[in-house]
Formats: sequence, structure tokens, C-alpha cells
Amino acid sequence: MNLAIKTEFPLITEQDLRDNPLFFEFFENFNSEHTKRSYRTDINQFFDFLSSYMQGVRALKTLQRVHAVAFKKWLVDNEYAPKTTNRKMSAVSSFFDFLVEKNFVEYNIFHSIKRPRQEVQKPTNDLTDEQVQSLIEVLDNNESTSAPLHRAVVYTLFMTGIRKAELINLKRGDYYYENKIPMIKVKAKGGKQLTKVLPPDCVEAIEDYLSWMKAQNRDVEYEDWLFQPTRNPSESNLIKPLNPKSVNYIVKTTCKRAGVPQNVSSHSARASYIGSALENGADLYKVSRDVGHSSVKTTEEYDKRRKKFKDSPIHHLGYLKK
Repeated sequence: MNLAIKTEFPLITEQDLRDNPLFFEFFENFNSEHTKRSYRTDINQFFDFLSSYMQGVRALKTLQRVHAVAFKKWLVDNEYAPKTTNRKMSAVSSFFDFLVEKNFVEYNIFHSIKRPRQEVQKPTNDLTDEQVQSLIEVLDNNESTSAPLHRAVVYTLFMTGIRKAELINLKRGDYYYENKIPMIKVKAKGGKQLTKVLPPDCVEAIEDYLSWMKAQNRDVEYEDWLFQPTRNPSESNLIKPLNPKSVNYIVKTTCKRAGVPQNVSSHSARASYIGSALENGADLYKVSRDVGHSSVKTTEEYDKRRKKFKDSPIHHLGYLKK
């Protein structure tokens, strides 16, 4: 593959790192294998963003600063921490500096783009099992116009642990059965492909939503986004993915109706999924793989529930036993 004549945004593969002189020179300039992997992940995410959301642009040479700003906004809307957002923008910016040096593009579109302030972030609030059960009860008794969508979105987030961006990017064809087992195929961070088994309650919520859409003469086809807006006063075309802010709104309003007091976000669903699984005996390594973490250490950061006084080693000291 020759990037100079490529008309689309390529996802950089291991083979590209060996065979494409442009990629080879850029990445081999780094000594750390970890840095190489991180930069490739971040650059691929930018390419994937362009392919998914900037469909009118098909070549790197045609990119402008507005595309860099749009990428930053997408990262912020999807609740990437400021530190992570800055790292991703810096990685892509380094690649554009290299492209400028090689006369492949005229200028670095990320230059002078303001980075988010790296303020100390509060840890994500996860919900107790009892609070999640309260959410489910509220959803099952919701009779509003958008109730089927809200129920399907919240069920899917809390019963799979997928990220908000992963939920938004699900297509109808990603929801399927294999050997009579309901599953979703998730395109996760870092180019990972995850397969998640769906519990019966989640399947019921999704099927009810799809049936409701069909009743509205809005059949969700194989290549369509699985979760679509139910209404939008400013636009007639509703065959598109949910807005990240809409997902936040759905989660927050449902929590408010259920009387959940703490400040929650859509990421609270992921934290609750991980925390509940670990608290109830799931293996840490298996949970880490299930949610697509690159390191078990990342999963451990969500394991706040087991950090209780009752888990203190003092309860296991042999010389204190009677």
C-alpha cells in the first residue's frame, strides 16, 4: 500500500509498519514499543473518526483545521479525560509534523488547536446493585414517547459495560444470534473487536425497541445504526447515530427518576458493570478482557467496591483468631 496514492483514510496495520516506507520511517523513530502502539492506536482512531463522521473528505491532503477541532470535540463529547484527549491530539499532531516534513501535506492542522485543561478529574461514580435495580424498575414503568429507546440504551449500557461511543457506533448487523445465543459485536478502543453475550432482559429491551421502531414505519436495516434518535425537531433525517449528549441525557434523567443521588454519567454504567462483576466474584482477568482493557491495572481502578473495611487483611491474621 502506498499512502501517497491512497484516497481513503487507512487503518495502519502491522503489515503497513513493515511495508509502507512512510509509516515505517515515522514509527521506527520511536524506541519504545509501547509508544509505537499508543501512537498507532491514536492515529487509527483519528482515521476512523474521519471515515465515520467526515464522509465528504477522502484524502489527508484535503484536511483542514476544522477537522482537527471536530476530532477534539468528538473526544470531549465521548468523555475522554483531558489528559487522554491531549495525548491523542499530540500523537496525531506529531504524525502531521512528519507529513509536513515529507511535503505530503502543506501544514499541520493540529497546530494552535487549544488543548483541554488537565484538571483533576473526579472518579467515575458507579451505582450499587440496588440502585441499578431501581433504574430498571423506573425504565419498566416508563410510558413516555421515547421509553423504548431509553430502556434499550440504559439496559445495553448497564448489562454489557460497553462505552458510550461503542454503543453509539453499533449497527443493526452487530446485534445477532450465534448458536441461538444473542450477542453484539463491538468495535472498541484501539481497534479491538469484542463479542458480548446479552442477558435475556437486555435482549427483550432491544427487541421491544426494534418492534416499536417498526410500528413507527422505521425499520432498522442491517447497515443502519442500531440506536437512532426518536425525534429531532430541527432535522427530518433520523437515520443516524445518537448524539453523545443524548445518551448522557437518557442516563441522567433515568437516574434522577430512580432517586440515584450522586452525579452520574453514561460512563457510570461501565463502572457499575465492572464493579458489580468483581464484587460478585468474577475473575479480574476475565472482566478485563470482557470490557476491552489493555491492562488489568486499568480494570483494578474500577474495583472500588471491594476496597471496604471488611476486606482488610486484618480479618485474616492467624494470630488474632481464637
